[in-house]
Amino acid sequence: MKKKKIYLIDRLLTLYSRFSSRTKPQALHDLAPQTVVIYSTTALGDFLMNTPAIWSLKNRFPASKFILVSSKKNKDLVSRYNWFDKIYIWDNKLANFLPLFFKLRRQKPDLSVILHAHFPYDIMSSVLTGSKVIVRDHYGRESPLLNKYLDHYSGYFDDHTIKRKLKLIEVLGAETEQTRMHLPSLNNSPTAKTDHRRIGFQLGASKDIRRWPLASFSQLATALLERWPDTEIIVTGTAAEQPLEQEFIESLPLHYRQRVTPMAGKTNLSGLISLIRTLDVLVTGDTGPLHIAVAAQTPTVSLFSTANPRYTGPCQDSARHIIIHRPDKTASQHPMATIKADEVGQAVAKLVG
Repeated sequence: MKKKKIYLIDRLLTLYSRFSSRTKPQALHDLAPQTVVIYSTTALGDFLMNTPAIWSLKNRFPASKFILVSSKKNKDLVSRYNWFDKIYIWDNKLANFLPLFFKLRRQKPDLSVILHAHFPYDIMSSVLTGSKVIVRDHYGRESPLLNKYLDHYSGYFDDHTIKRKLKLIEVLGAETEQTRMHLPSLNNSPTAKTDHRRIGFQLGASKDIRRWPLASFSQLATALLERWPDTEIIVTGTAAEQPLEQEFIESLPLHYRQRVTPMAGKTNLSGLISLIRTLDVLVTGDTGPLHIAVAAQTPTVSLFSTANPRYTGPCQDSARHIIIHRPDKTASQHPMATIKADEVGQAVAKLVG
């Protein structure tokens, strides 16, 4: 079905191109766009890893109007940046494309930069809304059939995702060295520092194979609370992860449960940023909260097995972050079970001990 959709969209765009006045630009490096559209419609972590490229584009084109096309789940976060003149929310579905189409057509985009969105609808959107120049970050798995509608796209790049996106926009004359992720300025009142350790646990992940087993989190919590009895464990996560949170708390000895603060689902994204900023360290897999913590300069112990930190791990402030990467080469157990609680405990102690 996907091949058929791509074929039909190709036919549509071919027909559109015959009647449009869009021509290939001569020199991307010399562009001076009045309106720039950024597409970043996927997960929280994806958006945060896009922020160095967006920041670089803002500096490259300081007089341009910037429009962000983003997702509903990231709306609370992206609406707090002062980077964007307009923000349009799209769920990447063809059925809901028309409202976005009319909004973007009215803006007359000169440049569309697709940093992370859903193929093939992202290319279709950029072409049909009249963008004069289209640049797209490829992930190496999409059909090349629609490449002819792009003015530039990423090729093979064996390094961090942030660096790949910066390499993509180098053709536009943008600066490519600054890999630091950016968070919006929040008006929250600063939280007073406590006199005890606050250690965050991110129990959930986008996929089960990226989630450290609850039994391992329980072992780690017990060891940390035995070592530092006044430690507070703060559980982060979404409302959907509350069952995991409850199961984790119930797995602990009764006298340790009062040292756990359950916060899964109790904050919006901006509140989560404020919460993570109060932590001494966050223990997490490859998740959105990991990228928030890195951007917020909160120390992390990040756990990887099926994911590769070379591409999605911390890419700044290396002294603040300890990465534990244990690729599981067998199918005999949960992939993340190869990472042991005592090893994670040693890493936590190194950062906050």
